[in-house]
Order: sequence, then structure tokens, then C-alpha cells
Amino acid sequence: MHLSPALSKRQTLQILSVPESLQVFMGIYDNILLTSSGTQQRSLLICAASRGEGASTVALGIAMAAAEVRKQPVLLIDGNFSHPQVCEAIGLPELQGLGDFLAGSIDVKSVVRATTIPNLQVMGAGMAPLNQISMLESPAFKNLLDRLAEAYALIIIDGPSVNGFPESVFYAVQVDRVFLVVKSGITRIQVVSTALAKLAAGGCEKVDLVLNRRTFPIPPWIYRRL
Repeated sequence: MHLSPALSKRQTLQILSVPESLQVFMGIYDNILLTSSGTQQRSLLICAASRGEGASTVALGIAMAAAEVRKQPVLLIDGNFSHPQVCEAIGLPELQGLGDFLAGSIDVKSVVRATTIPNLQVMGAGMAPLNQISMLESPAFKNLLDRLAEAYALIIIDGPSVNGFPESVFYAVQVDRVFLVVKSGITRIQVVSTALAKLAAGGCEKVDLVLNRRTFPIPPWIYRRL
């Protein structure tokens, strides 16, 4: 699909493909490492153009794969204040989280929680502060990422839909790499183009597209021989 009209002159794209099997996330994480251009990438944003594209599933899958590969602490942050899903997906109650920290009502150590998955910890969305946008624009969030990078090999943020909410645009310019999840065969090009334009306008110069739920009309063993 042709998406270039949505891009600024400096914004670039790379497209990755995600079949439905969970084991593919190990390959996706390997791909992330291989395409890092030799730079250390400590923070990633996983988001989508619209709700329902599977961004939270991809974020969790990549986080689990990174925890397994790195054998070091990995942190998954739920940055979706409107529709948080990370804690529910892992089987944890939704308690205080990122929003409570940004509001200044709690220490960051109190909002990071262990999971049953080795090396993987999570930070729920918590209660969004009334001024969450200004908090994300201020140095507070970037300072948080810098502090967390000292304790975690990788930080992954599960952001809200770009076209529905503004937070992911602010996350995008403060992380090392941005992934936009697109549901293969479902998401319209115009919808993706609008999201890419918003990210570009916010200062995000590179976006990796992740094709979720891609189908293979030709058997996989044939693909491997092509």
C-alpha cells in the first residue's frame, strides 16, 4: 500500500509483518534489534491509527519477547488513559499507575508491578491527571523515561489510537522508536495516512508499520522457499 503522501520529507517508514501466532513476536523483536542501525534503543512506543487494531496485543507480545531474549528487566507502560488494557491482559487489577505518578501523588516505585512473566514488569495507566497533556509536554515524562532506563533494559509504551487521542503524538517524540500497528486487510489507507500526518506534525520523523493479523493465502512452507 502506498502511504507516502502522508509523510513529511524527513519521515520514513519500515513495514513489519505480524502473523497471529504469539511465537512470531520473538522474530519481530529480533527484527527490531537488526534494524536498530547500531544505536541503542531503550524505549519504544506501540500505537495504532484507530482503536481495535491490536496495538496492546503487539505491545505485550514484544515486551514478553524482549524479556525472554534479554534476560533483563523489561517494563511495559500502559499509556492509554482512556482505554487501558495492559493490566487486564496480564491478569492484574487496575490500580495506581502512570497518571498518578504524573499528577505527583505517588512515587514511581509504587506504580511498577511484577508479573508472573520472568523479567517483565508493568506500569498501569492509573488515573489520568487533569493536565496530562501539559505533563507529557513538560520534561516530567522524559525525565521519567531517563530514570527508568537506568533500571530497565527496555521500556515499551502502549499508547492510545493516534487519531482518537493526542497522547501518542507526545509519547512518540520522547521515545527511541515508534511502531504503528495496522490491521491487515481492514484498516483503510486514509486512516493510516491521517495518523502518520499527525505523528509527523508532532515531530516524529520515523515510523515502523506493523501489519497485524496478516493472512497467507499461500502455505507458509512455500513462502519459505521463495
